[in-house]
Amino acid sequence: MLLTRPSSPQAYLLLAFSLIYVATFVHVRRVAAPDPGSFFFDPRQGYSRTYTNLRTQAATDFIAAAGNDAERTKAGPHPSICVGIPTVQRSNVRYFRAVVGSLLLDLSERDRRDVVILPFIANTVPAEHEAHNETWLRSLADDVLTYEHISDANLTRLRELRSLSNHQQKALFDYSFVLDQCHQRGAPYTLMLEDDVLAAPVWYRNLKSAIAALERQSSSRYDGSLYVRLFYNTRIQGWNSESWPHYLLWSVILELVLASLLLLLSTKSLTAAKVLTLRASFFILFVYTPACILLYFAAGPLTVQPYRQGIHSMNAYGCCSQALLFPRQQIDPMLAYFRGEVEDVDTLIEQYADEYMLTRWALSPSVFQHVGSRSSKWSDEKAATEKVDGNGLVSTERIWNWQFERWAS
Repeated sequence: MLLTRPSSPQAYLLLAFSLIYVATFVHVRRVAAPDPGSFFFDPRQGYSRTYTNLRTQAATDFIAAAGNDAERTKAGPHPSICVGIPTVQRSNVRYFRAVVGSLLLDLSERDRRDVVILPFIANTVPAEHEAHNETWLRSLADDVLTYEHISDANLTRLRELRSLSNHQQKALFDYSFVLDQCHQRGAPYTLMLEDDVLAAPVWYRNLKSAIAALERQSSSRYDGSLYVRLFYNTRIQGWNSESWPHYLLWSVILELVLASLLLLLSTKSLTAAKVLTLRASFFILFVYTPACILLYFAAGPLTVQPYRQGIHSMNAYGCCSQALLFPRQQIDPMLAYFRGEVEDVDTLIEQYADEYMLTRWALSPSVFQHVGSRSSKWSDEKAATEKVDGNGLVSTERIWNWQFERWAS
């Protein structure tokens, strides 16, 4: 069968659009594959741990090499950042060495003197934690906090919470304790990390840039900032169903602008009028343009609307508390807000921000990754019954930032 050549301007227009659209579709499908908010999401790419595994290995190798070295550089007299890391022993998994190693691996001596590393062994019996009696911890950290020196009443209460498997309230107590201890060190900023995260090589440099950007804001805006988020879950950064009127409005506006442009061209140019017939205009407005809009939304928001590099507001859909930087002036009021509460730490922080209308910022690209597959708040029974999704992942493994993998490039 012989192929016939297009015999009209409209046919050429359709052919050109089809070729461009197919090429664009193939490109978008490829680049959007790691984006969980995309129709083209490929879990094998979105949850790929190639770089994360390499970084984890480098961090644990660093810890192994540290050994008994007591000559390691420690924080200077006036550090600007205190890093608090509450950690508890988990069954059959070990993440803590990787977070400490990844924090210190790439710091220069000057940078290291600007940072207080304050791990907190949150087991009520500290020796139950594998790292407690390992020499590398005290060699690398500025201090190692435990519950050995708290009041008997608080220690009794913590043991009760543990016996009742009240992991949520125990986690809040732990978080508040190390946040307060960091605050007492006098640093202008406190970085709170969970013990199952991993730092990118540029975490310190990018964090200092974020602090500088935050401090360049006006005084009133700065005072109204609660934290800078250094990790966010890209799985929940998709199109929001409650925002459909906004998306529809902009789609309609695009159609109206395009219709006005077609009308203007057809009335001002005889050549355009021959091409932009009523039939061709109909196809452009009600076939071509909707197809482009659908492809735009199918690509996913982080693919077509990536966050600009640096800090930006993220007052919703951040999740979770893996890596948050707090300015000093917010810590005391927040700790007071926590007292007597029994909610999850993540929930309370967001409630506090909403109640006092505080801005929450995020740093992009993310300089921390969540690597844990077992939550510290789970009991052995909970871990055993945790459901696996169709990709073979439990819920904690889906707390993930796929853009972290790009630090390899």
